[in-house]
Amino acid sequence: MDQEAMQSPFVVGPRLYLRPLEPEQDSERVALWNNDEQMRSYFNVYPTSFTRMRERLGQFYHTFTHISLGVALKGEREIIGIAGLKDINMLNQSAEFYIKIDPSHQGKGYGTEATTLLIRYGFLELNLNRIQTQDIEENIGGWRADEKAGFKYEGTLREAIPRFGTYHNVRVYSILRSEFLKQEQRQ
Repeated sequence: MDQEAMQSPFVVGPRLYLRPLEPEQDSERVALWNNDEQMRSYFNVYPTSFTRMRERLGQFYHTFTHISLGVALKGEREIIGIAGLKDINMLNQSAEFYIKIDPSHQGKGYGTEATTLLIRYGFLELNLNRIQTQDIEENIGGWRADEKAGFKYEGTLREAIPRFGTYHNVRVYSILRSEFLKQEQRQ
């Protein structure tokens, strides 16, 4: 692997690494994902421009309640996705996890690897005790990746999110630090 080609690696895994987002460099790609109809069906509903996304990515570094990182293949600089922890609550030691992987890179296990890297960071470096995530029920790949990373299904929020004129159920998952540490010991 060409380590020199990696840009500001923050957390490094077997096939990819997580790095800080660069608003000038990454905003166009992230805005395209947010505006993509397929990705919008599972995530954002609000359109965004490259300029607005650049501003938003820059704001992430002004607060400690939200960490968003770019997902990149080892030896490459361009991101193939983003992963983050939001609503970080240091008092309750909890956060909500999210991830978006470019459709052309889905189905290859990158989501599961990036999820594992970020939750390891959340538990071992941020000292969180609980990380949860939510998936629209139809996003089977999303919740399967969560399960592969060790998240446990907690329940379903009925008709919680409207998308394209229809209300959708949302599956809620969580993983606790104790569960993650047991999982790490087995590997």
